[in-house]
Amino acid sequence: MIRRPPRSTLSSSSAASDVYKRQAEYQARYGDAGLSSNIAVPTMRTHSYSVRKFDDPDEVPEGYPEKLKVGCRVIVADPQDAERVARRHLRKEPNFGMFMDSVISTTDNEHWRQQREHLVEAFLPLSSLAAIMPVSLSRAKRCAERLTELTRETDVVDMSDFLLHEAQAQLQLALLGAPESLMDATNSDLRKTFMLHPDAVSGRLSHAMSELYNLAQTDETLGLPSDDCPVKGPLARALQSGGQKASTDYGNMLIILFAGHDTTGHTMTWLMYELARRPELQRRVHAELDEFYGNLAGRDPIYQDLSKLVFLDRCITETLRLWPAVANGTFRQLQFEEQLTGLDGAQITLPRETLVQVANWSRHRNPQLWGDDAEHFNPDRNFRPEEVSHVGCPHAAMNPQSDRFSPFAHNPRSCLGKNFAGMEMRLILPELLRRFEFSLAPPYDHLVDHVVKTGSVDPDGFRGVNAGGTMGPLNLEALPGDRRGARHMIAMKLRVTPRHRSN
Repeated sequence: MIRRPPRSTLSSSSAASDVYKRQAEYQARYGDAGLSSNIAVPTMRTHSYSVRKFDDPDEVPEGYPEKLKVGCRVIVADPQDAERVARRHLRKEPNFGMFMDSVISTTDNEHWRQQREHLVEAFLPLSSLAAIMPVSLSRAKRCAERLTELTRETDVVDMSDFLLHEAQAQLQLALLGAPESLMDATNSDLRKTFMLHPDAVSGRLSHAMSELYNLAQTDETLGLPSDDCPVKGPLARALQSGGQKASTDYGNMLIILFAGHDTTGHTMTWLMYELARRPELQRRVHAELDEFYGNLAGRDPIYQDLSKLVFLDRCITETLRLWPAVANGTFRQLQFEEQLTGLDGAQITLPRETLVQVANWSRHRNPQLWGDDAEHFNPDRNFRPEEVSHVGCPHAAMNPQSDRFSPFAHNPRSCLGKNFAGMEMRLILPELLRRFEFSLAPPYDHLVDHVVKTGSVDPDGFRGVNAGGTMGPLNLEALPGDRRGARHMIAMKLRVTPRHRSN
């Protein structure tokens, strides 16, 4: 059997922001394989039919578009089971209705393939990303200038908010080809709404989406590599030329602006947090960047140059492991009967349409898979070659993945934007770290030796919280007084100091 925690235990669980940690706690408590245990948990979830493609209006079921359902979901954390399920069962659980029948949420596998095959051109490393890299690089330089301006007023900066802003800017300017004026006008409102921030203003998201969607549909200067013109805003052009219905295009625009910015912004923030705690590692990054820019001899880097940032590659990979932005992993429906490992190693047959969740948090931090230092940041750990994230080399198009590691989910239904995320991180982070040193600022300065435990939930302790579905660092200055069902905010205060040496 696959062990199921008692309903009374689950009913007293913490807010949704801590569910991924609670699941790891249940794995350790009720499973017999530690964090590799597969467990079944009762769930109450909203399923949406808007994630399906209906060609005939008569097919739309009663109660469209959403239904509240009570049932069971299997958390898959055994490494072999996790990889097999993710690779074989591509159909998503219908729990992302806000994104309609987009490439990330559609439950129709053929519809997913059609979208994927068309949209992927926008993310080809050499023909598309290398062509728009000058736009990304220009924004990365502006990002460093913006931080310089902020530090003239204060040396303490919320780097979470700063980097989320820059990730949103990169998406709009480079991938969508939006003008800077539109990005400036929509950036903050989009991010606040996505993060369910209390200062979010009703209607601002729909207004921003209307502006960006209209741009993507009408701008005749956009171009893909396959068009006989310069590449500009390749993702907006892909939406413009894909021939999909309006709900599909709108859902893809929405998921791009949401999941395309917060996952990358959080990853950069977590890395800055770890480097601020570990000055010896920060000095190694500084040394690599000094050599990198010195070898450029004053010219701008091109896409292939980014392959030389070897230590930064390892730091980014370790951040993706220790602080996976999508800690919950991926939600799927079994397309046919599947056997998973239960108690005492027994093989349990699960029926078709069973809901499963391939968890990231517990696998990425499992000491049985990563060693006794699994809860510590160690970019020098013994990664397998297929796990290390690269940019600018023949491995750049590969998805970093293994049975124990899937920050972008496993192929074939892996993250469409991972190549762009890798490029923008290797432009933003070097522009900042070549110019500045970072250290923890109050109230985060007491976290120098802090270890976030994988399978325990401390309502008063620092941790990552799911704000809008992705994991960012807890705002220690905005802890809710009554934590029952409360929504936690995110932040990361760092002290920013100009470096004495900067190329």
